[in-house]
Amino acid sequence: MAITLNEEIAQLPSPPMSPHDKYNKEYTLESYNNQEGELKDIIDTTSGELTQDDNLREEFIYMMEEGIQINNEVIPCPYFIEKLHRIGKSIINKKTEDAVPLYVYGNEENIYGEFWVHPMFLSLQSFQFFKIFQKIKESDEQDIFEIKVPSLNTFSYVIYYLYTGDTTKILEIAKNDEIFYKGIMENFECLEINMKSF
Repeated sequence: MAITLNEEIAQLPSPPMSPHDKYNKEYTLESYNNQEGELKDIIDTTSGELTQDDNLREEFIYMMEEGIQINNEVIPCPYFIEKLHRIGKSIINKKTEDAVPLYVYGNEENIYGEFWVHPMFLSLQSFQFFKIFQKIKESDEQDIFEIKVPSLNTFSYVIYYLYTGDTTKILEIAKNDEIFYKGIMENFECLEINMKSF
């Protein structure tokens, strides 16, 4: 015995009673005006003017996506960072012509670490460093840079990673000392460093 399409549909169970009666409210002009006011408040709070940090974040994201302009040529950011990592070991924490002093503070006020850093290495891989160096560049100040991080004693590993791109040491620490590794990761999060390698 063959079943036709019409017979199949006829055999389907009927749907349950529709609950639309519960929501059968009449909208008055007053309730519509209230909704319009709420919507205007939402739009006002979300479409305000961008702060300087928001503008810098957009500039950083654009640079990461579109590349870096050097000598009228646009170079993809990952490619340029890879090139920097190749020379990183030879200039890490060295006072070269373009190096600047960076004082890094932890939770203790009077204890700090001093590093010689190259803005190009740090600002291409960390939004917070990008923001610091952009603000300084705009104000034409060449002074000592200071930052505060969650874990001062792990900061040298962060610098090593930014200069070399090598995750081996950090992953070894992750196996042996979970608390120390947590300090490194807290610094990565605080400085908004790309953590795709981890």
